[in-house]
Amino acid sequence: MNIFQETKPVIEGNTNLYAPQINAYRAAISHYKEFPELSHRESLIVMPTGSGKTGVMAMLPFGLSEKKVLIITPGKIVRKTVFKEFDSITNPEHTFWYKQKVILDRKKFPKSYLYQGFNSKDDEAKQQTLRKLDLTDIVITNIHKIVGSSDEVNLKELVSPDFFDLIIIDEAHHVAADMWQQTLDYFKDSKVIKLTATPFRGDNQTISTHEYDPIFEYTLAEAIEDGLLKNIVKAEAIPGEMSFTNPKNGKVYTLERAKREIGNNWVNKTIAMDEKCSKQVIYHTKEILELKRKSYPNHQVLAVTCNEDHAQLVTKWFQECGLTCSYVSSRLAPEQVEIRLNDFANGQYDVMVSIQMLGEGYDNPNISVISIFRPFKTLTPYAQAIGRGLRKIHNENLQEIDNFCNVVYHQELGLEPLWNYYKNQEEYGKYLKEQTKFVIEQLTLTFDELGFVEKIPVPTKTEPSEIDSNPSVVNIGSVQSYSPKGFAKQDSFTNNGFKEYLESRHKLISDTVESNKQKISDIKSLLENGALNQEQAELLINQLESNTQIEHDNTFEEIQHLLLAETVKGDFNLWVQSRLEEFFRTSVLEKEGFELFDEEFNIDNSRINNIGYILKSFRQGLYRTTGKHFSSYLPEDFAIAKQRFIKKLDFYLTQYGKKKEGGAQNDEL
Repeated sequence: MNIFQETKPVIEGNTNLYAPQINAYRAAISHYKEFPELSHRESLIVMPTGSGKTGVMAMLPFGLSEKKVLIITPGKIVRKTVFKEFDSITNPEHTFWYKQKVILDRKKFPKSYLYQGFNSKDDEAKQQTLRKLDLTDIVITNIHKIVGSSDEVNLKELVSPDFFDLIIIDEAHHVAADMWQQTLDYFKDSKVIKLTATPFRGDNQTISTHEYDPIFEYTLAEAIEDGLLKNIVKAEAIPGEMSFTNPKNGKVYTLERAKREIGNNWVNKTIAMDEKCSKQVIYHTKEILELKRKSYPNHQVLAVTCNEDHAQLVTKWFQECGLTCSYVSSRLAPEQVEIRLNDFANGQYDVMVSIQMLGEGYDNPNISVISIFRPFKTLTPYAQAIGRGLRKIHNENLQEIDNFCNVVYHQELGLEPLWNYYKNQEEYGKYLKEQTKFVIEQLTLTFDELGFVEKIPVPTKTEPSEIDSNPSVVNIGSVQSYSPKGFAKQDSFTNNGFKEYLESRHKLISDTVESNKQKISDIKSLLENGALNQEQAELLINQLESNTQIEHDNTFEEIQHLLLAETVKGDFNLWVQSRLEEFFRTSVLEKEGFELFDEEFNIDNSRINNIGYILKSFRQGLYRTTGKHFSSYLPEDFAIAKQRFIKKLDFYLTQYGKKKEGGAQNDEL
């Protein structure tokens, strides 16, 4: 048994974790329990930046992987950010497992290795690399080190196709690219979990591989509503009268005439590169920054530009307006980029100007203003730019204004269609929460409470007198053979009873951990004072952490069947919700409409809207197929349920039709 099977992580009821992190983990466990076939080896998890995606990656191997784990990032900046949360060898106290109390004994932390290649001409360096790969549990690298380097140092040339049992891909919207596909083709039998905040690509290639993807989706709207991310507000620089000169013919145009005769693209690009227009945005950016710094002095600005020359110009204009500013680009040496980013993170600059260097994986919660100086034609880079400002600031004495992300740009950059993607996200999050509650209620009610579309006859109840007529029956059978299959029908008296039990259980563990932290601090003080030597101190600390982990492992064994049942059921509820959202986005049917309602088959004379009708008739069909109540389902039953639900939605889509295509799609705005 490997470390990911024998170590029992503290996940359920762990109040240090975000709810979407636990739900994403549950969904992965559920998916591979329900669909163990190789055809469903890939799965997709969608979570916005700042909602705990890296933490999910740290949790996923436990209970899923039976060998080593490979974590793939799209580039160096993300690779470095991710590895900090996994570096159990040199910085165990900075790992996600330690900080969030997911593993209580640091001796049980997986060993992680950051693969960065080696000197292919140095045979000893190669041998050391092979030893590290063999000794570690998790390998973290970027895609270019797997298939994009020289053959001698490509990771896939160093290990066998079955070396990894689980592959986790960060920023998975890159996964359709050639290098990613080569990697997946080589490790053809590994489970593959793809995570992304951006579930679409600019080239229209899909990152889903089967009809059950995404197995978990947590929207930006929900994250804002739950208070995990900053909310978003925007300000546009509005021009007064303005005119343009066309260098090709020397003609002067008004704004509207330029749009009409030369085109919006020309106007957008001209405004992006213009000093006066840009400084209008910069002055307003400075006003916002100075206002917000009255509450929290560490707020910073990220500015997004078109290219290297433009980045240098915008840097100069920010400096002329009295703000400290630098820029990063791919033309700079990697060491110079790292120095500038570290200086920015340490507060030496008010503003960092970027082209696309700070897209994915860059983590600096102090970025609270995004100033945009370039047009965008697709949603992906626009969403990534704004995403850099969404990470919440967690400090004491903050005011409400501190956890808003201000987006500032010129009105004539043509960004309004893209902004609409973000508009009203908070209200949408509230709506999703209400609908999820409705879906769960509909799926868990007993049949006599449902007001079913079709009524299944209830067997005649046996009279008590018939039961009592022969109280001394002795001719009964015996159990010939019996094979237990775990527990499924687990419940609690109140709706939140099981959750509250897990949280109270975790509180006991947390209290022990907090007590241990004080004891560890006391041991370190004795070490500093010379009362203990290093070996004695380490022994005492290890004993404390080991005992706490053992206590958790023992109780975990008692409730792991409960956890599995709760996990699979919770995942199914969320999955149904996401499928309904997708269906009603596509179908001509509206959720609150009554096209599916048929009085002839309604038994309680109350009108049932389309969403209620689908859920109720689905439950009825499932019961006829399985003969089981929802609370009795095993993982394979949920797999059948998902298959039936997709067929039911496809039936309604075929019968009633899809909405007509109108306007641009998200990936081509």
